[in-house]
Amino acid sequence: MIRRGVSTALIAFVIAVIVLTLFTYMFLNTYFSLLSSSMTFGSVARYYHSYEVSKLVLNTTGNKVYMKNVGSSDIVIDKLVVKDSTGSVKVLQSADVQTLCSSRVIPAQQSIECSSGYDYLAVITPDGVVINPQQPVVKGYLVKTNTTYIIPITFSGISSPLDFVQLFNVSKELVAKPYTNARVRGMTSGDQLLLLPLGQESEFYKTSVQTDNNGVSFGVAVIGYDPSWVREKQLNPNTATPPRFSIMIAGPKAQKEKITYGNRQVTLSENGYRILIRNFTGVVKILDSSGNTIACTSSLPSDCGNAVRSAMGFWYYGTTDLGYRLYLSGVADYVANFMRIASSNSPTRETSYYPYIYVGDVDGDNMVDIVFVTEDAYYGSTSRVDDCVGNCNPPRGNDIDLSDWSTVPLKLVLPQVGKALGSSDGSIDGSVYAGVTLYMNIFFHDDSYPDENQLQDNDRTDWMLRILLIDDKGNEYVVREYRYQEICNYHKTRITDFDKDNYFVKLSQSIYVPLPSTGRYWIAIAFQDPYSEEVEYSGGHTYYVNDVDITVGVEFIGVVPFFR
Repeated sequence: MIRRGVSTALIAFVIAVIVLTLFTYMFLNTYFSLLSSSMTFGSVARYYHSYEVSKLVLNTTGNKVYMKNVGSSDIVIDKLVVKDSTGSVKVLQSADVQTLCSSRVIPAQQSIECSSGYDYLAVITPDGVVINPQQPVVKGYLVKTNTTYIIPITFSGISSPLDFVQLFNVSKELVAKPYTNARVRGMTSGDQLLLLPLGQESEFYKTSVQTDNNGVSFGVAVIGYDPSWVREKQLNPNTATPPRFSIMIAGPKAQKEKITYGNRQVTLSENGYRILIRNFTGVVKILDSSGNTIACTSSLPSDCGNAVRSAMGFWYYGTTDLGYRLYLSGVADYVANFMRIASSNSPTRETSYYPYIYVGDVDGDNMVDIVFVTEDAYYGSTSRVDDCVGNCNPPRGNDIDLSDWSTVPLKLVLPQVGKALGSSDGSIDGSVYAGVTLYMNIFFHDDSYPDENQLQDNDRTDWMLRILLIDDKGNEYVVREYRYQEICNYHKTRITDFDKDNYFVKLSQSIYVPLPSTGRYWIAIAFQDPYSEEVEYSGGHTYYVNDVDITVGVEFIGVVPFFR
């Protein structure tokens, strides 16, 4: 009897696994077949985004008709589909729309007035999104269906890490500008912190940015489209607007090199530096050790001449390994020039995540990325400290140690999910929804080399990216975490043939998040660099281990909710 019971349970378990596998396969196959159309995934995601955040309601009061935008994004009317009093359906062009309605733009949570002589069937936006105005009705009960839809979470509305406070409920001290007198926290780097020194020119607004003709040395450069330009392209896809860029530069001692901001020449810090440039209009070039342009990106394509490679993307070990330099010439809305100075200049002896967060479209697919970068200069190995320039085992004398690590994780709560499901506080009702599936694009790179020895170089199994479920009491539950030992296998640390390889890897991941049947819940993602320097002794020799620095980021999060 016991054996039969065990056998029966085992058979039931196997059948359940098979059924679940078939269901998952059918769902994913159906879902991804929809995405596998003539459009790219980015185009589909942008369409979903535009559609899901664009909701219209028609209100008729007397002889007046009001079209209210109850979505979270402004709606631009390119065409209007109406039915007149004779029953004929017409498609009105933009010029006719202006005579029929008080405006062609319906701001989020606002209304426009339109003529009462028509039935309004559909609004078509400039990028082809069709929106059907809804008539308001009173719901007597909740109707459950087996229909699911995707809630797209994109980051085009973000300009700087400070926006995280309002958008993702982040503690301000974790993302505030790290002035030397500010009480910030979240990141540290031993004796030398990345700070904005008061009393020195370290921030610039509406300024020109110019390097010498031979550029400046750099350890890491991240170059992508600025979020403000991505937003403009989404609102006006048929308008040719010269691209603007978001740039992050980090490096070691720069031999008294200078960058000119407006009328001010700034010497790059001898202890290492990091620069954030936002909304840059101009030309960006990667130069080799002979001064030849090997990659170029510009607001005007003619500036790049015969350059065959785009400068967009991630560049590592420019000076410390490959002899590359960065040339800039243009204007920017904002520049922050961080310097590595003694940790005693910070009241908390920490800095914030602000210098380490890049926001921009780094791979040119018109989707803004949030990228956390602690790499600065150089790769390491089992026999030398990562992100250190010199002998570095251990760092001493003239060695420049630029290792950074987290003291507190950076947690981003995603209220967009619950709000799309009708919850004003962004929570998900567990009594209504059984769970959600997240579809995510993730970036990753690290500075441990050679690749085949990465697991020997770092034997700590700490996470760098986490997916969390948070309940209404503040308890956190780990749904999925990405540890170094898993994700380091997907990329190459050091690249020499840029025609065949890419510095970063972008992974598409799907994660199912089950919800308890009671209570309210929020989805969150968290970043950290947990790897600080540790000493290991072997045969009388000192080795610094577990000091890996990383690049990890998120591009797009699609959320599919499931009714209970």
